[in-house]
Amino acid sequence: MKKILYKELISSIKTPFYVFDERGFISNYEALQKAMRAVYPKYTIAYSYKTNYTPYICELVKRLGGYAEVVSDMEYTLAKKLGYSNDRIVYNGPAKGECLDMHLLQGGLINIDSLDEAKRVKQLAKDNPSHLFKVGFRINLDIGENFISRFGMSPDSEELDEAIKRLNNCANLQIVGVHGHISRSRSLEAWARRAEIMLDAADKYINGIPEYISLGSGMFADMPDELKAQFGDVPTYEDYARVTMQPFANRYKDTQPIVFTEPGTTIVARYLDFITRILSIKKIRGRYMATMDGSYENLGEICTLKKLPIKVVKSHNGKHYNSIDIVGYTCLEQDIMYSGYSGKLGTGDVLVFENVGGYSIVSKPQFILPNCSMVAYESDGTVKEIMRHETFDDVFSKFVFSEN
Repeated sequence: MKKILYKELISSIKTPFYVFDERGFISNYEALQKAMRAVYPKYTIAYSYKTNYTPYICELVKRLGGYAEVVSDMEYTLAKKLGYSNDRIVYNGPAKGECLDMHLLQGGLINIDSLDEAKRVKQLAKDNPSHLFKVGFRINLDIGENFISRFGMSPDSEELDEAIKRLNNCANLQIVGVHGHISRSRSLEAWARRAEIMLDAADKYINGIPEYISLGSGMFADMPDELKAQFGDVPTYEDYARVTMQPFANRYKDTQPIVFTEPGTTIVARYLDFITRILSIKKIRGRYMATMDGSYENLGEICTLKKLPIKVVKSHNGKHYNSIDIVGYTCLEQDIMYSGYSGKLGTGDVLVFENVGGYSIVSKPQFILPNCSMVAYESDGTVKEIMRHETFDDVFSKFVFSEN
């Protein structure tokens, strides 16, 4: 079905471009939510804007009932533009901007990342004594994998103790939630440990039942078989629910706080494809290379770690290669989109790189060429442009040119 669709699209849309699969995204979103809520009914998704802030996708999350998880004033402004109320925006991150004050004054959710940020929030509360402020704070997660995360404050540290003391000494400020984020491990053991740490933190630092506990992001999702095989054992959503949500269900039997996760790649990665064309094929000292009109920057970091699934949707009767590197248009030696591809390729062929929805378009620089367009394959079968191709003016309008 996709191959037929893409053959039609490349006849009318200039490569390269992205295609977003709305129906697949919705199905995956609902599968995650269903698995978690079957164990813990007050589970809620807060979608990670930094992973892919395409407005069409963020608005779709809003329609599905998800919260917005933002880490900058830019992302916060987008959530507000899409119509989010502040009480459904979670502002995280280590470097919150000027919008933080307004967000708090309008009842928004925040998680304090440092002692300095706690001081800032306390000063805001002192300057607005008639307003009741509710905040959470970020716990630095040590899941025992010899890695020191840079986010949050360590449990039992002097910094965290001081932050808690300062906040508790402010009459119009309440600590109502805890948050943890670490992106290094997606294993069930790591998620079980994460839940344990956050439950202990809630018990220690919050008076009574918290309003929410956020576990951050970093779960595996369903993915194409050729990609899944490179990760080894990939848990299901039901597996994650068993080790992650069950402890909360056991602890909070009557009054249940909201338990968030903040998925990004988990729910969006598989549902964005990148379509790109072979410009030339050459051989240098025994090495074959196919140069594309796209770049490894279009695919996100995953293409430097794993081999993404590739489909050929338009063939020009090329020849079979036992090993050929698929490389991008940039003048960077590291611009390798796929190393050692085996198959039939020819100049002019159009390739589809799958599973590129996470940290691709948001990380793509305006390097050498403007950024490309994106279309959505909507649930009703229609195709809609949701991001146009950038122009010269888009890139250079912010620069100052000398007057001639």
